Amino acid sequence: MVKYTKATSKGFTLVEIVIVIMTLAVFGTITTTMLANASKVYSSSIKKQNLINQARSTFFKIIREASWQKSFSGFAGSNNKKLVIRPADGNSISYEIRQTNDIIQNNDQISGANNKIITNKVEYSNSSIVYKNSSGNTIDIENEIGQIKSVELTLTFNQESQNLLFRGEITPYNLRIGRAMSYHD
Repeated sequence: MVKYTKATSKGFTLVEIVIVIMTLAVFGTITTTMLANASKVYSSSIKKQNLINQARSTFFKIIREASWQKSFSGFAGSNNKKLVIRPADGNSISYEIRQTNDIIQNNDQISGANNKIITNKVEYSNSSIVYKNSSGNTIDIENEIGQIKSVELTLTFNQESQNLLFRGEITPYNLRIGRAMSYHD
């Protein structure tokens, strides 16, 4: 008697292999898409944080140094796009918002600190420097320089589609109590 044994195959069929390959392709595509989106979100958040850091640094630097103004006449040469500060040491610091959407700093106190761009992300048309009297009204700096009580700084920063608005008002320390008497100068 001849016995026939059935041959058993221990491999995969072509259909099973195709199903596994298709499944891996779908999961690979999903994973790649998720990683690409995560990378875009991370990159965007880093750019936004850099803009915030640069904006804060610029704004608070100008506000801090504006508080050093010694007298009303120290604002001579200022306008709605330029702030001139003459601290007690007699040197001058100036900040100018330029049409090239940057702010340039000139500082006589530090050697080599002139024409330094401190930010290139400010919007010229939406940024200004306003000088106010003791009533809080805007004044003409050229004709009413002796009436300055405070300075309002408005800076709009822009990078790609990110916009930041910073607005603050500073009353320089020496102007808080009014005009100095002649014997104080």
